[in-house]
Amino acid sequence: MGRAIFGKAVARDARSGGISAARIRGAVMVAVLAALSLTLAPLRATAQIDLRNDRIKFDYYEPRDPKLVPLYERLQRRQVLEELSQFLAPVRWPKTIRLIMKECPAGTRRPEIVYSSVERSISICYQLLAFLGSLQPPPAFASRQEVIVGGLVGVVLHESARAIFDMLNIPRLGDDDDAADQLAAFIGLQFGDDVARVVIKGSYFLWKRYDEEIVAAERQYDFAARSSVPRQRMYNMLCIAYGGASQTFKAFVDQGDLLSSRAENCPDEYRLVRQAFLKTIVPYIDADMMAKARSIKCVSPDDFK
Repeated sequence: MGRAIFGKAVARDARSGGISAARIRGAVMVAVLAALSLTLAPLRATAQIDLRNDRIKFDYYEPRDPKLVPLYERLQRRQVLEELSQFLAPVRWPKTIRLIMKECPAGTRRPEIVYSSVERSISICYQLLAFLGSLQPPPAFASRQEVIVGGLVGVVLHESARAIFDMLNIPRLGDDDDAADQLAAFIGLQFGDDVARVVIKGSYFLWKRYDEEIVAAERQYDFAARSSVPRQRMYNMLCIAYGGASQTFKAFVDQGDLLSSRAENCPDEYRLVRQAFLKTIVPYIDADMMAKARSIKCVSPDDFK
């Protein structure tokens, strides 16, 4: 049900001891490059339609760290930003929005993808891909490649949602991040089962990792923060996904990742997000371009063999 809503609505209405730190970083980067060869290379092969939006621009900034240069060259050669832009192309952006790959400052605690309302840009740190490449999901849950691609696309969708709120002046109640989580999960469901499954699994595992870091460090949750804590954001996204595609995400309930007491209300939560989407965002969606976007297999099961 959830996957068809986007297309129909648009047609109707318009994201050690002894070993040096340098050697460890180098080993991680080699592993990331190997993973990217398996995951990102097939993305160009599966795109049969070239979706372009002249309001979306791309910049790959050459990193200062020489260890990141091979990654920079590979990502640029694979046109990863151009591929990610297919999720953003159907939006009628009122101003130019830039997708940027760059090196994060050395003091950054965790590499993130960040939307800047001043620059109207979504910046992806090269180090984020190293972080995603370090994740080790249980094989029964997802492959490492699925978590890399799903986590990346999920976070890009989240920051794109924040860009939509800002640039289109979309009203919302509550915190931007919580609203962006809901919209990212909703949009992730609109591109078919394969894409939805990968995006939600990758996003879920990423938030689970953040939550485990807090617990392992014995830090307290910041309940005074504007946005929800990682564990709640993890459940919120999963609930939207289950509410819109219960059969696709039934395993999360069966294995206890999403409590049945929450799951039974998820269809209502999904409908609330859908209603808000129809009223506030659909008028800014290009129907023809969205139909093309939904026909492209941006992520295929074959990408993860």
